[in-house]
Amino acid sequence: MCGSNDPFTSYLKSFGYNPIRLPRASLHPLQVLAKANGELTWLGEMADVFESSVPLPPVAADTPAGAISGKRTSDLSIGVALSLLGGVIGALGGSRLGLDLAYKRAKTAVFEFPEVFEDGVGVAKLDQYLAGADVRPIGPSVEKMLEADELYVTTSCIKSRKFTLDAHSESGASVSVDVPVIQQAVGGSVKVGGSNTTDAKVTYEGTIPLVFGFQAVQLFYDKRAYTVMKPAQGVVARALGSAPRDGAARLVTQGTFASIRVP
Repeated sequence: MCGSNDPFTSYLKSFGYNPIRLPRASLHPLQVLAKANGELTWLGEMADVFESSVPLPPVAADTPAGAISGKRTSDLSIGVALSLLGGVIGALGGSRLGLDLAYKRAKTAVFEFPEVFEDGVGVAKLDQYLAGADVRPIGPSVEKMLEADELYVTTSCIKSRKFTLDAHSESGASVSVDVPVIQQAVGGSVKVGGSNTTDAKVTYEGTIPLVFGFQAVQLFYDKRAYTVMKPAQGVVARALGSAPRDGAARLVTQGTFASIRVP
C-alpha cells in the first residue's frame, strides 16, 4: 500500500478515497472488511455476517465520476509508477515483464485516469439496514473483531478500464517508449495505445474495470447490538467534495492503514 507521503495516496485522499495498491475487479460496495495488523482484509459479503428482513440498500452502479476522470497525479518515482502499472496489467490478465526495460530512461511518471466510474451505496440507507439487522452466528474470531470495532463496510468504489502513464526524464522532458514492443510484452488481453508508435503518454486498457480506490465506514457494536458508524482512530474523516453531503464518515488513510487483501 502506498505510504502517507506517496503522491498517488495523496491524489486519492484529496478526493476522499483510500488507494488500493493492486487494483482489482472484485471489490464492490457492501463488502465487509476486517482490520488486522494495520491492514483491511476482505471478510465477506454483508449477507455472510448480517441477516435482516429489510433488503440491503441498492447500489448505484457505473455513475460517471467526473471529479476524477481526466485528472492526473503529481510526479511519481518511476519505481512506484511501474509497481502500480504492473499491478494494473496483472489484474487485467497481462504480463509486466519488459516494463522496466521499456521505461529504463524514465525517472518519473504521471498517472491519468481517463474514464472513471463509481459504484456507491447511500450511507443513510445502510445505517437504517444495520439498525434492523441481526448478526449471524459467527465464529469466535469474527465475534472478537465485532466487539473490538474492527469491522468495516465498503460504501463506494471507483473504477476504470483505462490507465494512462506519462513518462518523463530527470530533466522533466517527455520520454517516449515503443508502443508495439510494450504491446507484445504485456500480451493480447491488455490493449496498449498512444498517439504514435513511440509516445511518452501510453494508455493501458482492459475489458473489465478495475477498482483502484474505495470508501468505507467503521461499525460500532455493543453486546452485538449496532450503535453507530464513524471514523476509526488513526484515519482522517474528510468530506468528499463531489459527493452529496449525506453525513457519511469517509475514511482516509494515514500510513499503511488501508492495505486490502482480497482472495
